This record gives sequence, C-alpha cells and structure tokens, in this order.
Amino acid sequence: MSESAPEFGGKCAFAMSVASAAKAPDGKPKYSLVKDGKTYFFFGAVPKLLFQAIPGSAARAQAHWAAK
Repeated sequence: MSESAPEFGGKCAFAMSVASAAKAPDGKPKYSLVKDGKTYFFFGAVPKLLFQAIPGSAARAQAHWAAK
C-alpha cells in the first residue's frame, strides 16, 4: 500500500462515486487500491471491484467529495 493518505478522508471510494460523503461508510485499509499515485479505501472486495470496473468512478467520487 502507498504511504500517501487515503483519498476522501478514508471513506469508501466506490460509495463516494455513487453518493454523497455523508452517506459513504468508512473504507477499510484491508481493501485498498493504489491507482495513479492515489490510495483508495473500500468497504469490501465487491465495492473495490466495481470501482475498478465502472468507468469514471474516480472522477464521480472526486466530484462528490468536492461538493461536500
């Protein structure tokens, strides 16, 4: 895992891509992903897989985080 702080304050990145920060659960370091130099946490294995499989997930999550 990268030594950088997790994106979205450690919230589940997949949840951030589909809902607001207030509704996103905390991610678990066990289900982390380093992509493009950023560390993302996920609530479980399935959200991690979906985040990687659905195009634009990172951009949508970033937009929701910026709107918080």
